[in-house]
Amino acid sequence: MGLSASQARLLSLTQRINNNELESEMISNAKIHLAARNTIASENYINALDGTKLEYISYDDTGTQEKVSLTFNSINQYTPLKNQYALFNNENQIYVSATDAANFENSANLYQFLDCYGVFDQGREEYNEKMQEYEAQMDEYNKQKDEYDKALAEYNKEMNEYTTNLNEYNEKLAQYEKDYQQYLADKQAYEDALNSPDLYAIFSGAVGKSEDLLPLSTYPQASMGCYWSALHPDGTYNRASCYMHVLGHIIDYNATIDDGGLNGPYTTSVGDNVNCSGYAGGYMNNTCNEEMQQVSDGINELDDDGNYKRVCDGTDDYRGITGVTNALEKALQDHAAGTISDTELKMWRLISDFVENPDGTFSKKSLKQKAIDMMYLSQNWGYAEGVSAEFPYSMLKPEMMVDILINFTDGDLKNLTLDPPDEPTPPEPFTETPPTMEIAAPQEPEMPEYTDKIYDKPLAQWYTNLWYIMDGNSTSDEIYSVYDEQAEFDYFTVPNVSKTSTQDSNNYVIISDDQAGNQEWLQFAINNGLVTLSQATLKNDTNSTNIRWEGIEYSSTSDIYESQDETKIAKAEAEYQKTLTEIQAEDKQLDIEIKKLDTEHSALEKELESIKGVMQKNTERSFSAFS
Repeated sequence: MGLSASQARLLSLTQRINNNELESEMISNAKIHLAARNTIASENYINALDGTKLEYISYDDTGTQEKVSLTFNSINQYTPLKNQYALFNNENQIYVSATDAANFENSANLYQFLDCYGVFDQGREEYNEKMQEYEAQMDEYNKQKDEYDKALAEYNKEMNEYTTNLNEYNEKLAQYEKDYQQYLADKQAYEDALNSPDLYAIFSGAVGKSEDLLPLSTYPQASMGCYWSALHPDGTYNRASCYMHVLGHIIDYNATIDDGGLNGPYTTSVGDNVNCSGYAGGYMNNTCNEEMQQVSDGINELDDDGNYKRVCDGTDDYRGITGVTNALEKALQDHAAGTISDTELKMWRLISDFVENPDGTFSKKSLKQKAIDMMYLSQNWGYAEGVSAEFPYSMLKPEMMVDILINFTDGDLKNLTLDPPDEPTPPEPFTETPPTMEIAAPQEPEMPEYTDKIYDKPLAQWYTNLWYIMDGNSTSDEIYSVYDEQAEFDYFTVPNVSKTSTQDSNNYVIISDDQAGNQEWLQFAINNGLVTLSQATLKNDTNSTNIRWEGIEYSSTSDIYESQDETKIAKAEAEYQKTLTEIQAEDKQLDIEIKKLDTEHSALEKELESIKGVMQKNTERSFSAFS
């Protein structure tokens, strides 16, 4: 029994020792695996330290510089201080966002595109503010205008009354001045008549008076023959010829008699010429030569200014127009109204005692001029048939010719000796003062004119550049300043242009959202030539400046650079530290287990040696018992 138990124990210990050695070997293998994991983690960490990434210097809304990963979004997003870049694929298409593409496609011109980004908002706000101010000013202006219009209406009423009164006064004053000038002329004629022979007395004493001759039906004494014949339209004598005999002696007796009647030509008041030739002789020459000499000399007498002294009396009182003081003035009015012809007006110019002055006033004819005009009428429009008639025969009746001669002899010639003229009385002075306008006319405010103004130049330039390159142009216009009249800055602008590309032009391609924010994709695409970079740069030409898109390597830019990928390094370091900690913990546990196995292994070996010794002694006692 003792031996068998020992053998069983021996086998058990041997098995446990073998298991112990197997576990120790497995722990050794585990420690070798831990060492391999440590090597791999170290290599990953070292590789991360060598990794780089492309970064981009951007600016926030406050202008603070910040470093961000180089992505399409970081490049394409506008901020005022950024350089502007464009990304092109291998087909030379620019990458754009879906928003920029939609704005471009929906815009027919540059201004519509810029309006999508609020470029004109500040100018519109300014315009709206000005319009509100203008409308408020217009309300005030309309109120003031109403007040002004009421005051103006009252002022105009008062001014009309004042003007009417002033015009009436001026008319009275003008009439007074006209009457006064006539008074001076009449006064001079009167004074001249006082100092001269009584021409009418001389004339009528020689040839008779019309009131004595007209009733007579028998022929008077020979000395009265021509005057009598001229006044008797009964067909007995050549009345027209006798009429002209009388006028010829009066116009210029000396020429008529001494020169055989070859006097003239004389100019009528209407500019025609007339001669007195052939009107010497007749009964006028028989017995009254001395008297007619005095009458003719009196009519031809000149004043110091070389004008004829004796003028008509200013009374055109003929049969059919009785009561009309100035036949010429009446004829001019009728002619203006269209009731008489040019020829009739000419007749009245010849008949009248007056001539029209350039200023519209009238002056009395001299007796000499009146006699000349009567001679012209007698020769050309006389009442004897057979005389060449410029004027229709029926319109200058014989009785009118008689009246004209009587008006001359018994009127103009006789009235030289009338009483002195009365001096006209001037009108009362005009004392009214013109009304005054109490308020001034309000100044109507000027309506503001809308203009597409730009106030954010960098924003406008950014999207102007984008518009041109999306439209297929590598050059874009520069935003420029507009100045007012005082040369003070007002706003910015840029020429508006229409879109030239079509939907099929393929100048641009929309980048996906995944790629737009992916730094690794862009870095890979740039490093492998799948994407190229262009920069918008200001260029100065000889006569102008503009913006050009030019290709550029990222290494040549001032705001794109290559740097260690701190994120990858930090991640690799964290993973390495985690792995190292795990390895160290596992290794420590394995060391504990090995130490435990070693202790157990030592104890088992000692027990095994002890059992072996007991078994040896038992074996020896057994052999001793049988020997």
